[in-house]
Amino acid sequence: MGIGGESQFFGDRRRLGLLRREGYRDRFAQLGDLHTDEGAKRVVDSIFTIKQNNFWGKIARGADYEQFLNQVLASDRSERALLDIAMSFFADGKPIHGEKTPAHIYAVPTLLQWYPNAKIIHTFRDPRAVYISNKRKYEKRQLPFLSVKLRRTKMVFEGYASLDVMLNWRRVIRLHRKYQRHYPNQYYLSRYEDLIATPRASVEQLCAFLGIPFQEEMLNQMVLNSSFLPKNSLPGFDTQAIYRWRDHLNPQINRWFVFWCGRQLQEFGYQP
Repeated sequence: MGIGGESQFFGDRRRLGLLRREGYRDRFAQLGDLHTDEGAKRVVDSIFTIKQNNFWGKIARGADYEQFLNQVLASDRSERALLDIAMSFFADGKPIHGEKTPAHIYAVPTLLQWYPNAKIIHTFRDPRAVYISNKRKYEKRQLPFLSVKLRRTKMVFEGYASLDVMLNWRRVIRLHRKYQRHYPNQYYLSRYEDLIATPRASVEQLCAFLGIPFQEEMLNQMVLNSSFLPKNSLPGFDTQAIYRWRDHLNPQINRWFVFWCGRQLQEFGYQP
């Protein structure tokens, strides 16, 4: 899907999982009741005012307002219908549509209740690579004053930020085991490192899971939104991305990861 494929429809957890982060589902619910014409119109109006380069912003820029509104009004006016219509417009005519919000790993039971025939692909990665990627992305953003101050504490902040990643990663592993048991034919774990190291075999396995034919063009990808490279800078699968994080991770923080996640790292084939 590339950049902008995250609908962020469902909420998330932040600050060591203690605080809830609202999703677009919450924002739309605050704007109006989809079951009334006035409420549905307010929600659609809000979507078409979104300027960000994200999932909803792409719809606002590329979809026909009247067509989108009429589909919402003709639906059962549920949140499921709104997301389904949005994914259909985002897919722009492609036969299979979906989205790729990482935090939706927490909403899998709801998603499969809403879309009984859906398939869930869970992209899994070494938590230390996740941490370094997040760290570098945030370094490039304009942050609130308090966040800037906290980052100046260096090791104290790194300890807190890495712990946040570790707790979330371990939480996701618990969900992975649960989903494997409950949805064996609809849930698939794809290790990022395997996809990069053996793209053909990995993509062929993904296609088999999805029930679609493998096509050679699937391997002709462009690196997008990398925390290390300029956008659209490198064609193909960048094998250096697998261990690039090692050059940027403080050895003390690596030991911190191994202390908290050593057993899980070993279980999923990650070296200390």
